[in-house]
Amino acid sequence: MLKVASFFAGIGGFDLGFEQVGMKVVFQCEINKFCQQVLKKHWPNAILHTDIKQVKSTDIPSDAEVWCGGFPCQDLSLANQGKRKGLEGERSGLFYKYAELIKSHKPRWVIIENVPGLLNSHQGKDFQVLLEKLDELGYGVSWRVFDAKYFGTPQRRRRVYIVASLGNLRSAQVLFESEPFEVTHRAGLGKRETFTREDGESVSEANFYAIQHASIGRKSSAGPQAKGYRNDGETYTLDSRGTADAICKTTNAFRVRNSSRFSPTLDGNRYRAVGNAVCVHIVKWIGERILAVDNEWQKSNVDDIII
Repeated sequence: MLKVASFFAGIGGFDLGFEQVGMKVVFQCEINKFCQQVLKKHWPNAILHTDIKQVKSTDIPSDAEVWCGGFPCQDLSLANQGKRKGLEGERSGLFYKYAELIKSHKPRWVIIENVPGLLNSHQGKDFQVLLEKLDELGYGVSWRVFDAKYFGTPQRRRRVYIVASLGNLRSAQVLFESEPFEVTHRAGLGKRETFTREDGESVSEANFYAIQHASIGRKSSAGPQAKGYRNDGETYTLDSRGTADAICKTTNAFRVRNSSRFSPTLDGNRYRAVGNAVCVHIVKWIGERILAVDNEWQKSNVDDIII
């Protein structure tokens, strides 16, 4: 059983995805107190540290061979266009601490998730730094941009996933195939129903609306911004600002807290946590492929020794 060390764990998107394929989470690191409560509830036996800046290499179980983490994206995100500090920023710069810990343990697998803005931050130089650092540590690195809506979730969410394998490029076997593949029969899982109105007209409608935050509270006559809603079984990318898109059932008023039934304080924490979360479906897909590739690699090594 592969054991997992989860950094920048949030509410455990990586942790849950890897757990669902049979891995065991033994270490977590997360600074947000609300997220810590979620992690303690679902992984009470895992070691939990708060600030990664304070983590020592000896704090991390030596038998954790899968390390995962989506280091903060704020300094890389296109949402901060014009203000992006990249890896020089205080938050996204925590990658260097993550790399320092990787150097001390050299786990077999390292998985990183971040916004696509990582690829072009500082004209691609930040991504170059990341690749060179992992290469320097002895890893074969592969990367690919996935959209969560093609993995069965009703949300458009494009993120870059980086898989690094120690000593060789078997990471490419995890993220790529020689032929096209299908992980779900269609984008999203929002349901659409067709029904006939009293006037005889056939109408197709989804089971929820997604409203862009810039449109909430605006009248339909307010122009283009008032039309920022979807009724096609998908939602816009959720963000962590607390003013992100509202997802409402079609029978509910377009008010976030009325439809979610949470208090204002908890609602804000929940939206920030979900906005920062990693798509579990994608992590599960990656985890299944890591297990397959890792098992094959371990078997080939045993065969070589026998020969």
